[in-house]
Amino acid sequence: MRQNKEISDLKFALFMSLPVIFFLIFVVIYPLAYAFWMSLHKVSMFGGLKFKFIGFSNYLKVVTNEKFWDALFVSIRFTIESTILTLLLGLLIALILSKPFKYKTLIRSMIIIPWSISLYGCGIMWAQIGRGQTGLFTAIYHLFGGDDKVNLIGKNYVIELLALGNAWNLSPLVAFFLLSNISTIPKRLYDLADIDKMSNFEKFWNVTFPPLRFTIFVFTCITIVMSLKLHDFIFTLSQGGPGRVSSTLTYEIYKLSFKNMQLGFGSAMSFYLLFLIVGSTLMLYWLWGRRLEK
Repeated sequence: MRQNKEISDLKFALFMSLPVIFFLIFVVIYPLAYAFWMSLHKVSMFGGLKFKFIGFSNYLKVVTNEKFWDALFVSIRFTIESTILTLLLGLLIALILSKPFKYKTLIRSMIIIPWSISLYGCGIMWAQIGRGQTGLFTAIYHLFGGDDKVNLIGKNYVIELLALGNAWNLSPLVAFFLLSNISTIPKRLYDLADIDKMSNFEKFWNVTFPPLRFTIFVFTCITIVMSLKLHDFIFTLSQGGPGRVSSTLTYEIYKLSFKNMQLGFGSAMSFYLLFLIVGSTLMLYWLWGRRLEK
């Protein structure tokens, strides 16, 4: 009699996960462990690479550093603005694309372009847009008779420019996932809404929005994580300036580790960034995600 050699779902899932597990060990776990080990040492690069064990002194040094708290405030402000703009813009694009209109396929293909551009390229483009001398907004202002420069990379608007550029890059991805959700909503629900004489806002709130809640929650978490760890875009657009106005935690860690060569201090600060990312996503799940699962 032939023996059944089928494996259980759990064993199959573990077997399929092995490549990912090995990948995480070599790409994530080992560098993370090495960074933690380095954060416990004072690293000297002069006269050869030297490590001096100092325990948790670097972590204490971080929380007593004024630049850390300034960078933390900038990171939180930038992340909040980026997340709100990304979700609103993505939702608006999804709602527009869900309606029938001419050249819809062509426009859908064009809308995905911002997401396909590298963050380095986005930084260069938005730096040219916001620059006071030759920027796009300066040109538009002069077109309507103005004489002054519109410098969006100045200290008053640089965070908003960074948030807008980041949202421009991420929103197409959000839009297409929301659009796929909208396409699964049965048309009869809108017909019933018409029978009940609902307004357009009531249709959106009672018919369109409920199936989108979980997707919006997921992309809120994704946008928060990607905004908190963003570096390339900030480096190419503002380089943390003017002064330290747009210096986020990622940029401050970059300066400490690769410019000042304070590798132990920079490693310790990177773990505070990690705690911030993990803590914010867990808090978001606790306040919002659990309700969606019920």
